[in-house]
Amino acid sequence: MGIPIQPPRFDTDLLKPFYEGLAKGELWLTADAETGAWIWYPPEIVPGRPHATLAWRRASETGVVYTFTRVERSLLPGDHKAEVPFTVVLVEPDDAPGCRVPGLFVAADEASVACGLKVRLHPVQAGDHVVAGFAPA
Repeated sequence: MGIPIQPPRFDTDLLKPFYEGLAKGELWLTADAETGAWIWYPPEIVPGRPHATLAWRRASETGVVYTFTRVERSLLPGDHKAEVPFTVVLVEPDDAPGCRVPGLFVAADEASVACGLKVRLHPVQAGDHVVAGFAPA
């Protein structure tokens, strides 16, 4: 399995708690502070509720694969041959219905990935940062 080494860009602090949680082996997502409804990917303004505030909450580290794709060739400029192939999954955490968290599929047998597969958070070191990874539960 390759690991793409593309550090996250922090134009704002909006996503820092997500990556800080991954560095501790935890999955943190945003929710509406008033209603508790999960909202992921965190918008700067909540649609339909422009005055709502977001709160970071720890989410379940287990979930199911919603969809996946295998990346065979990097489209980034430069030499990224050592980073491919890899499989990207969208995972819906057990306690955060509707949220789809992107991550790498981490398994000895990458061919075992399938929609509906039960997975567990397994953060992956990617250069100088940590990205979401998910392994079969």
